Amino acid sequence: MAEKILKKKLGRPRKFTSWTAELLNEKAREYFDKCDARVKPVVTKDGDIVDVVKPAPYTIEGLCDYLDITRQQFTMWRKKDDALGIRAQKIHNKIAANRVEGALDGTQNPSFAQFMLKNNNPEDYREKVEVENSVGSEVAGLLEKCVRKWQI
Repeated sequence: MAEKILKKKLGRPRKFTSWTAELLNEKAREYFDKCDARVKPVVTKDGDIVDVVKPAPYTIEGLCDYLDITRQQFTMWRKKDDALGIRAQKIHNKIAANRVEGALDGTQNPSFAQFMLKNNNPEDYREKVEVENSVGSEVAGLLEKCVRKWQI
């Protein structure tokens, strides 16, 4: 009698090949729920160990790792004008808001939150601003005359 051999699934689950805004939203929600449900063991005054809910901060890198995509792929999605791009931008905004709120309420290290915001959003968070000055033709003429006098 021929027995059926059951194959055991090996390896990683398949990657999604066609991402949609709905699928991205669903998977991002799972990631956010996972971060929000993180528990840490804490020792009480009596010496007991108690699990306390201590949400993990949201990060672009953590989300990309959870989605099994690269950071560059997520950045490309954000640049699109379709539903997927809009959803990716909203998710990015939620992660940035989590960083800012955590830095302000003291649940996250403010210096590290600032560092992450600057590195993940260099176009939005800058330390220095470059200003270009221009002068009129009259002032430029006067400047040239002064320079000639100094050279003599």
